[in-house]
Parts: sequence; structure tokens; C-alpha cells
Amino acid sequence: MRSAGVLLHISSLPGKYGIGTLGKDAYDFVDFLKEANQKIWQILPIGPTSYGDCPYSSNSSFAFNPYLIDLELLVKDKLLTKEEIGEPFESSFVNYNYVYDTKINLLSKAYERFNKDDKDFSKFKEEEAYWLDDYAKYSVLKKEHEGKPWYEWYDDFKYRNFNTMEWVNSQFWYKIDENKFIQYIFYKQFMKLKKYANKNGIKIMGDMPIYCAYDSADVWANPNYFELDPYLRPINVSGCPPDFFSPLGQLWGNPLYRWDRMKENKYDYWVKRVKHSFKMFDYLRIDHFRGFAGYYSIPYGSTNAVNGVWKEGPGIALFKEIEKNVKNPEIVAENLGFLTKDVFRLLKDTKYPGMNIFQFELGYKKNIPLKKGYPENNCFYTGTHDNMTIMSYYNSINDRDKKIINELCNISFYDRPNLKIIEFSMMQNSKICIVPLQDYLGLDDRYRMNVPGVALGNWKYISKKSDFSEDLKEFMKNLVVKSNR
Repeated sequence: MRSAGVLLHISSLPGKYGIGTLGKDAYDFVDFLKEANQKIWQILPIGPTSYGDCPYSSNSSFAFNPYLIDLELLVKDKLLTKEEIGEPFESSFVNYNYVYDTKINLLSKAYERFNKDDKDFSKFKEEEAYWLDDYAKYSVLKKEHEGKPWYEWYDDFKYRNFNTMEWVNSQFWYKIDENKFIQYIFYKQFMKLKKYANKNGIKIMGDMPIYCAYDSADVWANPNYFELDPYLRPINVSGCPPDFFSPLGQLWGNPLYRWDRMKENKYDYWVKRVKHSFKMFDYLRIDHFRGFAGYYSIPYGSTNAVNGVWKEGPGIALFKEIEKNVKNPEIVAENLGFLTKDVFRLLKDTKYPGMNIFQFELGYKKNIPLKKGYPENNCFYTGTHDNMTIMSYYNSINDRDKKIINELCNISFYDRPNLKIIEFSMMQNSKICIVPLQDYLGLDDRYRMNVPGVALGNWKYISKKSDFSEDLKEFMKNLVVKSNR
């Protein structure tokens, strides 16, 4: 069944307190999507963020971002007061400084008033213990070590000495439970929103980074699953090889997986990750899917990615184990970048849809994929969180490329190019078409979500209530009918 959706992260919803949240604006957005005949709401990863605010670099693959918790819902739950959360205000961009300075303190205050014997909370702690216990301890110990990464902690904590961990449980039980409460509140708010979205015909597409941050609860709690030496330092790290755009390659720096050890345990860690994700989402986009076929390995300590080598990934064996444990997983494979035969073979074997991005489809000289069309089993995007907005892209291309796009999309002098490009994208054979909100609005690059390779200043886009106009709704609604989505 053909469907259309919008890419807009939760943080980019209109926010009353510096950031978009799981509150009323999220429900209003679901209503807007329903009335615009959309079927999918795609978001970015929902894990906790740290320096740089990047959702793709989280300190946990399982935990949730407390910044996205809605404070007004906590007032309704009588865990906070209106006076405590203050007067609402509008932000032109996400105000991470304000959120960082205020939200965690308010959540601590909410925990003080919370009934610690709440049955749903107890059930959550029991069912999620396989990741929640380690994450809560990690969060407490990180604060006790003044924010230092776990590999710089005192050895007993760094190496998780058994007696030391027992002492941590008894010494910091209150703060550990508070961290579990914060995770519970996010889970409770998110699942209520998801239920509302599904009831209104909207499915939520989540996003999963392939790699974990070195400073994460995952690596700290499961060092045997990563390429670490006896001192828990990385041996090899992730990245991409040199290419036309990046002569020195890309050095991401995440520790690589020990796929051989994971295979011995039937990929239990990854099965749990995917299973956990499908508790939260209806679709799951897996980032850097090509890394499961073959991954680029760079010696730790390298200053660039020139000296890396390709190594064989787990391949179809991993996904067979996942599908034994997750019934009919709706996975979308992010298959962008340098692709080889093994990647195409893995896509064929899994039958997962891949991705095509309008901005990447002009090809070279006479090879123009946009003229050839696309298979049904894929997802077509005008752009993603990493791309320029479609208007900035259109205004930046040379005359040759602009002429090709004008002809393909039937753009005349009087047209809004962004809307004609969206229409072209929606008319493709692809079973799913996703468009970032910024592209519908015709915004320029001041409002793009992320500039890859730039550490600071990203992930700040925030929408306005006025963006969700009746005119936009009618355009989207009519286009869905026209494109049979």
C-alpha cells in the first residue's frame, strides 16, 4: 500500500518551553497529519543527547531523551505546579541551554512527589531491567565523576567490580530510582502519544543508529561485545573511506562490534535493541545499513580514515535471528553512500526497502536516475535531516542540473520549486514517500536540521504553530489523492 509521511523530529515541534515535546503540540501534529491524509510520522533517534545535542550520538541505545518529556502533562499529573514550570515562551530555535538548566531539576522535583510504589512504574522497572539497571547506574556514576566518560572513572567503577556495583546499588539507590522514573515518564508519555497516533491512522517511524558512542552505557555494560583491549580502549573504530567529497575519509570514532562474539549468543544484544525499538515504533529506519554487509575499520588513534580496511559484517544471519524474535519487522534500510555487491545482496535477502534521496539522484552526465524511476519496494525522500532543504538545494545547483529538474518536475517561472519537486517525488513508484516539513514550507538552509561534520549549532530547528496552515493541509491532502497514496 502506497503511503506518504512527514519527517519532523519531536524536538522540532512548536515548543512552549524551549523545545518540542510529547505534549499537546505532538497531538496537534498527529491531527494535522490525519487531516492531510498522511500515514507516517518519521522522527529521529529518541535517545539521551549530550555535548553537541546530536540524537545520533547517544549514551544509550535503549534509553530515552528526558528533554522531550512534556512538563505540562506533569502538571496535569500533579507532580509539578504551573508556577514551577514558569510561563511558556516561544523559541525561534531549540534553546538547549534553557532546557539543560531547568528540565532535569524539575523532573527531580516530580520524582519527589511521585508514588514510588506505583504499579505501572514497578512493572516498567521489571520489564526493562535488562537495560534500565545499567543505564540508571551509568547516569548516576557519570554525575559522580563530574561528567567524565566511563573510561576515565576510577578502576572499580570502570571495570564494574562486583562488590563495587553492589555498593553503588545501596549507596545511590534513590538517585538510581530517580533515573528510572525519568525513563518511565518518557515511556508513559510516548506510548500514550503512539496509541493516539495509531488510533488516528498514523504510524511512527523511528530511527536507529548502527553504532554506539564509546562513552555509553552499552559499551560500559557490554565491553565484550566491542573491539576493546584489556584496558577497555578501542582497537578499531568506525568511519568511511576517502571519496570524491572527502579525500581523507570520515573518522566517526565509534568502537566496532565483535560480531564473532555476538554470533555465539545468537546476536542477543541486537535482537533486544530491535525488539525494544518495535515496542516504540511501527517502522524502524536503520542508519548505515551497509555496515551489516561490510564495515570500514580504522585503527584507533588515527587522525583520518585513510588507513582503514573493509571487513565482513554479520550479513543475513543477524536479520534471521531478529526475525525469529520480532514478527514481521517493518525495517527501512538506509543504504546511502558507497555501496557494493554484498550490500545489494543483503537488501535482496532481507527484502527491506532501501532509500532514494531526490538531491542525490541527478547522477553524472547522461546517467540520471531521476529519469528512470524507482522500484516499488523503496522509500523516496526529497531530503533527510542531513541534507540541505530542497529550496536551498534548488537554488545552489548549476544551470545544467536546474534545467533537468525544471523539465522533470515541470517547473515554470511562476511555480514554487519546492512544491513541484515534492509532487514529482510523490508520483514515484516507491511505496513510501517522506518529505521533511521544511521542504513543504519552502525554507532555506537557516532551518536545516544538520550539517554533517559540523559539531555545534545543529539539531535546533523548531516549527511554529502557524506553519500548519489550512493551505498546506489542503495541498498535502490533494497531492496524496493525486499520487494515490
